[in-house]
Amino acid sequence: MQAAVFVLKKVAAGGNVSRKRDRKFYRNELLPVFAPPGAAFPVAWTINSICAIAGGLHVLNMPRETEGRSEFLRLQSAAWALYVTFEAAYFGLRSPINAAGVTILYSGATVASFAVAARRLRDPLAAASLAPTLAWLALANPVGITQALWNRDAFWKVGPFMNPERRWLK
Repeated sequence: MQAAVFVLKKVAAGGNVSRKRDRKFYRNELLPVFAPPGAAFPVAWTINSICAIAGGLHVLNMPRETEGRSEFLRLQSAAWALYVTFEAAYFGLRSPINAAGVTILYSGATVASFAVAARRLRDPLAAASLAPTLAWLALANPVGITQALWNRDAFWKVGPFMNPERRWLK
């Protein structure tokens, strides 16, 4: 997965890829007071990924005819595909609009996966495996949307759409 993330980001950025450049870009964005520090992202996504992989393996090992199994696995495949595109969409293309869009779509796939785990699979372990990601997304969506509204988007060549009050800025 990480190799796919790197390759997509490198292509999107025209070969100009560096963590230092990405950190500078993130720090220069207008961020809401509730935005997590950059250092929180690798920690959160390590936890989210480990839990999602454990839940995915748990469901994958269920009998093929288990109601909801295929749907859960399809939704999680979509979530992983979106995960792989995030860095290219945001950092590679310098697009907070793309980042918000990918985050919202990822949230939809995760919420739908959770619903399948809880209602169709009736499996508390599969549902619980998504809890850390859902908690993170409860923060990531408002951060992503405010960034898309408050910052210039180099890819789409639009924005900012709003000027935030100082008290909302980090």
